[in-house]
Amino acid sequence: MRKRCAAAALGVIVSVGATGYAQQPAAAAPEAGGPAYLDPANWGAVHPTETDNIVYATVPHITNPSAEASPNPGTPNGIRTPVPNTGPAGTLDLHLDVYQVPSSKPTPVVIQLHGGGWIRGDRPTSSRSFAAFFAAGMSVVTVQYRNAIDAPAPAAIQDVRCAMAWVKRNAAKYNFDPNRVIPWGGSAGGHLALMAGYAPASFNPPGCTDQPKVVAVFDMYGPTNLVEALTQHGSSDSVHQWLGMELPLPREAPAVAPKPVPAAAPAAPAAPSAAAIAAGYDDTAPVQPTSGHAPRWPEPTAAVLARAREMSPMTYIRPGLPPTFIINGDSDRSVDPAQSAELKKALDAAGVPNIQDIVAGGGHGNFPPAENTKGYLLALHFLKDNGVIQ
Repeated sequence: MRKRCAAAALGVIVSVGATGYAQQPAAAAPEAGGPAYLDPANWGAVHPTETDNIVYATVPHITNPSAEASPNPGTPNGIRTPVPNTGPAGTLDLHLDVYQVPSSKPTPVVIQLHGGGWIRGDRPTSSRSFAAFFAAGMSVVTVQYRNAIDAPAPAAIQDVRCAMAWVKRNAAKYNFDPNRVIPWGGSAGGHLALMAGYAPASFNPPGCTDQPKVVAVFDMYGPTNLVEALTQHGSSDSVHQWLGMELPLPREAPAVAPKPVPAAAPAAPAAPSAAAIAAGYDDTAPVQPTSGHAPRWPEPTAAVLARAREMSPMTYIRPGLPPTFIINGDSDRSVDPAQSAELKKALDAAGVPNIQDIVAGGGHGNFPPAENTKGYLLALHFLKDNGVIQ
């Protein structure tokens, strides 16, 4: 079924239970007589009360050799300075930040989950990217979760579920509406947002079983099928590290025996290129047809595939899931765009309301400003059309 809704004002086709994709819209003027939050000129007019570094859970540190044996991915720009750990030995205190908008009524809550391949990152230092949500009367909670170096899967999912339980427990204190919660994230954060809304209660740790109601999910170019992501260029390394079930192959030893060289034409050994060394592989080793270089990880075992399936949002798609907004670039080299396409197709088949905004020529986020504005407008329209905001 196709339907036209307010998002059509942006020139975007919105589908519910259909396989069509949202097409690229032209730049749109603010709607006459529409809510003030649909005019980007009003974004920034609402100034929330900010409360930082609230401890929401104390969790165990779990050794993960898969991550420890891999190169340090470094620290992204624009994230909070790490807070000294105050938890007991062998544990970690996890923090969140609250941006509470002024309101006479309880507000919807966007739970922002950072990206970084599950292996790095933390809460953002700035709330500028939340201005559209503030303008629409939504508070925002940004969440620290255990990266792969702190614990393997499913720790990050469990942490998100604990943060959501914290939101419900503290709803009265911060004027949250626990019946209108929207997980939102990009990349690995998109995956976690989907799992926050889709995964069964078995992912809820003890003490975090009382969950708020997820009324929508925002997935920005997140992996959806980790079985496929295990071997896809751009995502395989971080997925293996996060699953934490195997060690990377030694760099100095090719995974496949080289073909013998005829005695009459001996070949001098080649040195790995600088680019290959920086990327963490040896491009002098025999190649795999799918990757162009020696594999970094062993062929996934049945156990690894089972764990990847367990951690995949695609595994849990069924009728009645929260409405889902998807945005991705069609030239993403970090997460295969097919992952978003498969998600939309499955949601359509299950009758779950959804729209997908495909950014033409877009990579893994870092979209042009006009595309970012369009994405936020579509997201706000989507929430309005699904009754989350007025």
